[in-house]
Amino acid sequence: MFDFFPLILSAFLLGLGLGLHLLVKAFAKHEPANLPHGSMGLPLVGETLGFLKPHRSNSMGTFLQQHCSRYGRVFKSHLFGSPTIVSCDHELNMLILQTEEKLFQVSYPKAMHGILGKFSMIIVSGDIHKKLRNMGASFITASKSNPDFLNCVEKMAISMMNSWKDCEQIGFCKEVKKFTLNLMVKHLLSIEPEEPLAFKILEDFLTYMKGFVSLPVYLPGTAYASAVKARARLSATVRGIIKERQKEMLRHGKEDFLDAILTKESLSDEETVSVVLDLLLAGYETTATLTALIVYFLALYPNVLQHLKREHDAIRKNKKNGEPLNWEDYQKMEFTYNVIYESMRCGNVVKFLHRVALQDVKFKGHFIPAGWKILPMLTAVHFDPSLHEDPMEFNPWRWTDKATTKKVMPFGGGPRLCPGADLAKVEIAFFLHHLVLNYRWKTMADDFPLAYPYVEFKRGLLLEIEPIQDMAGNIET
Repeated sequence: MFDFFPLILSAFLLGLGLGLHLLVKAFAKHEPANLPHGSMGLPLVGETLGFLKPHRSNSMGTFLQQHCSRYGRVFKSHLFGSPTIVSCDHELNMLILQTEEKLFQVSYPKAMHGILGKFSMIIVSGDIHKKLRNMGASFITASKSNPDFLNCVEKMAISMMNSWKDCEQIGFCKEVKKFTLNLMVKHLLSIEPEEPLAFKILEDFLTYMKGFVSLPVYLPGTAYASAVKARARLSATVRGIIKERQKEMLRHGKEDFLDAILTKESLSDEETVSVVLDLLLAGYETTATLTALIVYFLALYPNVLQHLKREHDAIRKNKKNGEPLNWEDYQKMEFTYNVIYESMRCGNVVKFLHRVALQDVKFKGHFIPAGWKILPMLTAVHFDPSLHEDPMEFNPWRWTDKATTKKVMPFGGGPRLCPGADLAKVEIAFFLHHLVLNYRWKTMADDFPLAYPYVEFKRGLLLEIEPIQDMAGNIET
């Protein structure tokens, strides 16, 4: 019997291969003409596994490099279960973002809907997106220069750094995530970092975020299933806070984000919960990741660190002993802005976006059919040598040329431009001010952080802490 096994296996594999070949041929016959060149990969899975293969954040990755070399900067593929156009072209990416709801529309995989919720600003479109986004953006705009918010950011940053004084090493990624989430929880919901509820929210968010970088398989024990359950717990927590707020007639004159949106009464409870969780997510994960990337790059480029330190030293010398930073100080941090932007360009916190063509589109001789998914690859544009001189080099001085801002989209673009970008920059700038003036450090990670779809540090980023005691003593906590 076993003598026939190789023949049976060979026949099975031959039949399977022939079947797959016929399926590919049948699919190809239905493809519109003048599509960009490319490969559709295997039926059903397409090229998704190759596309999702982790790679260094400071590179396009093997998949994009090979496909761009073979097919050009715009090519077809089959990703996330759908026929897809992949765009590594800056002009096409700009067109996609600027024509939201006209030529293209946001279109995330169904699995993301389960983890984000049906009213998430990330996945909704049209009027509901405008309503939810405007609600968040108006509060963020009012907050970024508010003295109370600025003072809160600075106090939390100093408090965290003071807690490092007796440590030989710290896991920076974990620490900075704690900082950003505590700050957002305090600002949005008036929950203090030391409250048990803050610890519960942090724990659920850590579980929640793991679902973004896992296979979307809802089976007990999987990261995806755990993330969906964590999201449900977070929703229940926020709903509980909403009920308590609705019972209160006054908030002692102190209004946080939740008070503001409950007062306007223009959102349902489910929409309110979703907006709060979206802002917590954006203010927590991406801001923390970007801060960790900045610290990583500063350790690799001591000349940048020294220039940044001189800028913040000059600001501190013009302050009285213990005097807090203010909005005018922030506006002087020009090189800090450049460091933030260059870290986003080189670190690629968000690698690509999900869109779908609402109608047939022609671009540079390419045909993009209505109904096809299209992925604007931000990473490819960030490392395009035709747009950036020495694109692999971390060079914050390139941002002194205002033309650079037109070649990079670190915060997206169009109607979905990140509403919290300015808030994140303030938080990072104030955090860096005290970090560069009070600590020396070096990275202990062996490899550059891997990224997909968000940056994750392989082992976390360790810092060797050497507090500069005389500087730390001049800061009032």
